[in-house]
Amino acid sequence: MKRLRHHIQFFFYLCFWIISPSTQAWCQDDPGIFDNEMHLLEIESRMLNFYQELKEIAVNVGQYTPDELIKADKKVSTIDAKWNTYYQSKQIEIAEDDSLLQIVANYQLAKQSLLDSIAIQKHFFDAQKSFSNAETFLKTQDSIYAQLYKTAFELSLVQTLTTELEKVKGKEQLLFAEIQNQYDTAKGVSQEFESFLPRFQPIEEKYIELKNTSEKIQALKYKPWLERIKDYLYSLAAVAIILLFINMLQAKIKAFKQARENAKKLREMMDKNNNDYPTI
Repeated sequence: MKRLRHHIQFFFYLCFWIISPSTQAWCQDDPGIFDNEMHLLEIESRMLNFYQELKEIAVNVGQYTPDELIKADKKVSTIDAKWNTYYQSKQIEIAEDDSLLQIVANYQLAKQSLLDSIAIQKHFFDAQKSFSNAETFLKTQDSIYAQLYKTAFELSLVQTLTTELEKVKGKEQLLFAEIQNQYDTAKGVSQEFESFLPRFQPIEEKYIELKNTSEKIQALKYKPWLERIKDYLYSLAAVAIILLFINMLQAKIKAFKQARENAKKLREMMDKNNNDYPTI
């Protein structure tokens, strides 16, 4: 159908040329002019055929699947290779005709625009895949980190197992480096494409949880039991002080609210008494 359309177009140009009075006059004066014009029309038809093929691919670029984008990219390369071969064979004729040069310019613009669109769609699909991989990876680290912390804590209880504890810490550092990399990837994608932002929030929350656990694992070290008990008591004392401060703050806020309420009631009572005086 596409080739037939261009043949019809070529035939229309031919008929127009034949019936044109000026064409008839040129043909009588110099038959070579007619042959030259027909040759240029044929070149134009071939060039427009390449241009039309690019436009037909461009129409559905936004609806292509990743596999279809790869096929489209290869098809554009094939069309362009044929275009270049034909252009080289007709370069002299094209250079001497303004309308043909305009088709060349239009073709190059259409080709570049199509390649840019394909590249953008490919980048989106690649980003989508990277985001999904990061999302899945972070979600599967809970049980791994729970086991790492348990192992590291148990090793920290025995002084002679310090070397083993350091090995576990090293293993955790390598794992967290990958977690950091996956998190940064997901964050970059969500910043570039806003449609990923709702899915990024759970990833960020999971990343913070894993980071906190990582810091706890790296902070583990062997301590004698007396020192551990002392640290535990200090932590209880710190919690007690914080709770005391909070209770005092709540009591002050409650007293302030009560004082403000009393002042309001007193003001309303005074206003009422003033209104009870008889007026002259």
